[in-house]
Formats: sequence, C-alpha cells, structure tokens
Amino acid sequence: MTEITKTEAIVLRKTKFSDSSLIVELFTKDYGKISAMLKGARSSKSKMRSKVDLINCVEIVFYKKESKDLQLVSQANLINHFIFIKEDLDKLKFASAVCELLLKLIPEHEIHEKLFRGTIRILELMNTENNDALLLFTRYLLFFIKEIGFEISMDSCSSCGNTLIESQKNAFSYADGIICESCNQNKTLTYEFSEELFNLMKCLTSKINNLTYKKSQLENIIFIIEKFLIYHNSEFKGIKSLQIL
Repeated sequence: MTEITKTEAIVLRKTKFSDSSLIVELFTKDYGKISAMLKGARSSKSKMRSKVDLINCVEIVFYKKESKDLQLVSQANLINHFIFIKEDLDKLKFASAVCELLLKLIPEHEIHEKLFRGTIRILELMNTENNDALLLFTRYLLFFIKEIGFEISMDSCSSCGNTLIESQKNAFSYADGIICESCNQNKTLTYEFSEELFNLMKCLTSKINNLTYKKSQLENIIFIIEKFLIYHNSEFKGIKSLQIL
C-alpha cells in the first residue's frame, strides 16, 4: 500500500542516479533515516535541484511504501539552507560531522524526534556568526551519544558504581565510560582525565553556557567519544569530516 506523506528532513547525502535523478539519504522528523529517489532532480529545470543540497532542512512529500527500501520524493520545499555554515569552512566541517554521525550510526527507519529537533537546533546555532562551532559540536556529540543509548554518567563510576570525586585521577574507559581512579588500575584502553578536563566535560552535559575552555580540551573530548563509539560499533571507523583542514 502506498501512502502520500509529508515530513521535515535534513539532507545527509546525495548521489547521482541515471542521467537526471538523485538518490538522497534523509534524516526525517517522523520516519527516521530513509533513502529516497528524486526523479529528474539533476535537470536544470527541476524545482527540487537546489533545495536538496547537503545539510539543508527541507519539507518533503513522498510516496511511502513499507515494502520498499527506496522511497520516491515528489516535492521538496526549502526550510533552511544554513547559508552562513556553507560560507565558513570551519562551520561546514562540524556541520558535516553532525550529518556523518546520523548517516553512519542511526539505523534506517528508527524514529528519533528529539534527536531531530536537537540536530536542527545545533545547525541553527552554528549558522549564527559568533558561535564557536567546535564547542557546539562537542556539546552535540555528548547529546547524540545519549540519544542513541550511550549516556555517560558524570556522577558515578561506570565500573564499580561509586561516586566520582573530581579531585581524583578519574579516567575514561572506551568500554565502560568514566571510571574512578581505583577501577582504572585494572583497566586497559583508558584515557586519564585531568581534573580540569573532567569538570569541563561535566559542564558540557549541563545547561551551563558561560564556559571557560581551551580548543585542545574540546578536541580531547571529541577524541575520547569518537574512540568510545568505535569500540562499541565495529563498522564505525571514526568521523572523517573532522579530518578536513
């Protein structure tokens, strides 16, 4: 049975198909991640051609078929093309990394409405001239792993359950999450926190806005979480977008 339906979507990837069409990967508000075909979208006369650019937020109308892996989009209306992101290489790098996480780590058709709203919000903030894209992406990464089921406790050791003490040499276990100094003695594949880095990571998971941080600290947190995701997903090889200079 075919159902004509409408939803908001973020364009994650597009691929040329035949002489005139496109296949796109979309993260939708109501149906999760889907693959879809846009017939004739490569034609210079197509009204959808410029609307389905990467990172754009669009409203799509498509023919939803449960039995099909590839849906057919009949209409696309632009909601936001995040122009200031696309004019800034640094912002574009981190926005692309957001899309890459969704593309690689979200299963097809798994609905994540809160994650969708959070993704739109982070792209809107990145699109604002004075916001630090590195800080925004670090916060988004911590939000992302929570939403896909890997929430990291900042209060208790992931191994023994004891309360984490900020002044101790806590560590991050790629297998378990944050562990106390005592448990770290029996673990391999860990990253030892400085007290300063531990406190920053704790603040990043809160609603505190006035943060004092160094670029290197944020990069260390991204490195830690990236290794954590690699450990728990053998098919994930890291965030390639972050390798853009």
